[in-house]
Formats: sequence, C-alpha cells, structure tokens
Amino acid sequence: MGKVYFVGAGSGDPELLTLKGKRLLETADVIIYDRLVHPIFLHLAKEEARFIFSGKYPKNHVLKQKNINELLKEECRKDQLIVRLKGGDPSIFGRVGEEIAVLREQGAVYEVVPGITAASAASSYSGISLTHREHSSKVTFVTAHRKQGEQLDFKGLTEKGTVCLYMGVEYAAETQQKLMEQNVSAELPVAIIEWGTMGRQRTFTTNILQMIDCIAQNQVKNPSMIVVGNVVSERKGPDWFEQKPLFGKRLLLVDTKKICFETILEYTEQGADVYVVQVGEERDRRFDEVDRQYLKDYTFDEVVYLSKQVTEINKKHLQYL
Repeated sequence: MGKVYFVGAGSGDPELLTLKGKRLLETADVIIYDRLVHPIFLHLAKEEARFIFSGKYPKNHVLKQKNINELLKEECRKDQLIVRLKGGDPSIFGRVGEEIAVLREQGAVYEVVPGITAASAASSYSGISLTHREHSSKVTFVTAHRKQGEQLDFKGLTEKGTVCLYMGVEYAAETQQKLMEQNVSAELPVAIIEWGTMGRQRTFTTNILQMIDCIAQNQVKNPSMIVVGNVVSERKGPDWFEQKPLFGKRLLLVDTKKICFETILEYTEQGADVYVVQVGEERDRRFDEVDRQYLKDYTFDEVVYLSKQVTEINKKHLQYL
C-alpha cells in the first residue's frame, strides 16, 4: 500500500505553498493535480515522478469525481508516495472528504496538508481585510454550488459580517436575487476578485445592485472570489500586490535547461504571471502534455529567453504546443 497526501497548493502565487507541501512535491512518486493548480508546482518534482492531470472543467470534466476516486484507489495499491495536489485548501470546497472516504474503505494511509484558501489569499492581495473592528466580526465561506432548495440567511450573515462566495460568478444573478429578497441593502459593497494572487489578478469593487452589470461589463470569469460586506469599503484602489513592478505582465520563460524554481520566483515575487517551458532535445518530456494543456488556454505579453542556447529550431517547438 502506498500513502496519499492531500496537499493544498494555495491560491496561485507559488510562494504561498507550505514548506511541507514543497517537501512532499519534491519526493512524490505520483502527482495527481487539478486544473486550478498552477502547473509551475510540477517543476518541484523529482525526475522519476509521474504526472496525472485530473483537471475538472465546469460541465466538461476531464476526469469525473468517481474516476478520480478509482484512480486514487488504483495508485494507492502500489508502494509509492502519492500527492493529490489541490488548489487552495483541500478541505474547503475541495471535495477532499469524498476522496478520503474512498481511501478509508480500502484501509489506505493518508494525510491532509492544509493550504491557504482563496478567500483569505485573494482578499489580502486586493487590500481587503475580511475582519475589521468597525465592519465585521464574522466571516462565512459559501459555495455558489449549493444543493437545490438550500437556503442561507444572507441577512444575518452580512450584518456585521463578511460573506465570501467561492466560484460565484456563474451563479451571481441567483445570489443577487437571494440577497435582495432578504432585504440586504442594495448598496452593500462587493468585491469581485478574478485569479486572486496571480499576476493576472483583476479586482473590481461595486455593490449588490450593480454586481451583475460589473461582471458582464468586465467579462469576469471563474475562478473568481466574490466578497460581500462593508470591509470592501476599506479598499482604496490598487493595493500592495497590484503595485508591484511586473504586476499584470504575462511572461513565458524559455530555456534549453531545466528552469530552477528560484528563477520562477524572481519574476512572480515582482507580480508577474509566469509560466516556463523547456525546449530542445534534452527537455523533460513529461512536460510536453502539461505545456500543451496550459498554453492552449493562455496568451503572454512577452517571451523571455533565458539563455543564448535557445535556437530558432528550439523556438519552433513552442509553435507545436
């Protein structure tokens, strides 16, 4: 029997990964990772490690949950260290309970390594404190994907409190309706944070009444965090993260050699949104599929060639990803 570690990768900024999470990624035999996990973390893996993409897209699951459960059971039957890498914190809307139940059934050994959840990470990187002596003495984490008929006391939760809606953009109109039906003030401040803690982060402040228009006008997509409460009024424009010198820049780093994780952090620490690709015959071919999967969804402002060894032939490799 192997052992499974459910590791929270945090909310996107690579430096929000815990030290324990980093150690486990460096020693894992198998890494099963989700779509919202930045593939940058795979560059911490040892050369022998296998990567399995379980990335679930809304209404278009690459692996459905039952298939992921079976995959965990199958991999756990082997004598190996398995990291199940999830975005944010595995135990906060990460369906970790269902996967743990499967492992318990077959007597498998597991551990859960918490991560920094999107609510605290995205709000902090937008200059919003979820609690505030003047505005909020309680915080509620809510998923927009609630069971049919499930009701929340939004009126009570927003009185001297903050509500954090995970992946809430798709159901924003429904949420707005519920808030208004419960006589929550239409002027109550709202922050909508897209891709929190990453260089592509966008933060919009509005109120409940104008929330839907704001989302539509700015074409906001998931993953996004919606923060509802008077704490949002404390945001006074772009804050510390959004003022970093490379914030908003999307950079693709390219080299013929393995790109050191510390090199990646030199750019992300300045606020850049970074991805890396190794090219050439000596490249780590495990990343060919990882790169194709990632690059089909994103564009970049600039390609940074880290060495003179990146030839025209190497550059053509990028066109096939």
